[in-house]
Amino acid sequence: MTWLVLTAAVLMVWLWWDGLGAKEVARNEAKRLCQQSGVQFLDDTVVVKRMRLCRHRSGRLGLYRRFHFEFASDGEQRYPGYVDMLGDSVLASEMSPFRIS
Repeated sequence: MTWLVLTAAVLMVWLWWDGLGAKEVARNEAKRLCQQSGVQFLDDTVVVKRMRLCRHRSGRLGLYRRFHFEFASDGEQRYPGYVDMLGDSVLASEMSPFRIS
């Protein structure tokens, strides 16, 4: 029983630690997308919305995460965007269509 609790605790700490690095990479990607598009990156943060185990192209098992963020083109209307990551690598990123003010 002690080993099970210890293993669960180590797994939770690893998920938290790994998530911090992935979140920072996703935040930088979202910020880059917003700067490139000339829009405002809101709240300077991303939020993980989806997480699951997934295989890399090499066959190695990794953690897939989808991070959501919001941006504004006119300072009033919020628009969504996302960054998909596998481990610490960006797979895809996209911003929803927005009005140019």
